[in-house]
Amino acid sequence: MEGQFVKPRFLIALPLGLAAAALAACTVTTSVSGADLAEAAEDALEEEVGQRPDIDCGDADIDAEQDKEVTCVLTDPTSGTEYDTTVTFTGVDGSK
Repeated sequence: MEGQFVKPRFLIALPLGLAAAALAACTVTTSVSGADLAEAAEDALEEEVGQRPDIDCGDADIDAEQDKEVTCVLTDPTSGTEYDTTVTFTGVDGSK
C-alpha cells in the first residue's frame, strides 16, 4: 500500500520540477531602441574624441546582449560624410 502513495506524489512532483527547470532556463532579454543606442554611442564617442557625431541606429528595438554588434550610420559633423559604423555592447546591466 505504501508504494501506491509514493507514485502519485512522484507524478505530482515531476511536472513541478520540470516547470521549475524550464523557468530557470529562460533568460530575460533587455531591449533598447535604436535611438537610445545611437545616443549612448554618440555620448561615448564625444567623450573619446571631443566632438559629437550624429549616429543613426534605426528605429527598431535591439536586444541588448554582451558583445553584440549593431551596424549604424555615423555622420561626420564637419564634412557631412556618412560612414557605416559598428556599435558593440560592452556590457549589459539590467536595463542599462
